[in-house]
Amino acid sequence: MASGTWLMGRGLALAGPCILGALLFLISGMPAKAVPASATSADIQCLVVGTRLAASSDQRQKLAGTMLAIYFLGRIDGRSPNADLQELLKREAKKMTASELRGAASRCGTEFSRRGAEITRVGKTLEQLGK
Repeated sequence: MASGTWLMGRGLALAGPCILGALLFLISGMPAKAVPASATSADIQCLVVGTRLAASSDQRQKLAGTMLAIYFLGRIDGRSPNADLQELLKREAKKMTASELRGAASRCGTEFSRRGAEITRVGKTLEQLGK
């Protein structure tokens, strides 16, 4: 290989990490995309549903509620790690009517099931890659 070709190939190989580093530097100074309060409020409603189910004496409801609460707590923590969960839960639980609670239970269960199915698909894909 001619030295010019080697140098050109070597230069391109080094340019990739430099460009990536520059992009990461520029992005780090950008403000985070704001998440609408309604998304957090909706997840808090799901956390209310989950904690109520987790308090059930029925073991299946207790398990479902615990898993639901953990999932939506993770979403809230990922979006707003310093949120005052106790205050948000108290405020949301007070204003939710029985009808809103049923609606939230349906919406949250659907979201949780959808994500669970996605995790199952990913697991199967990873399993096939390991064969």
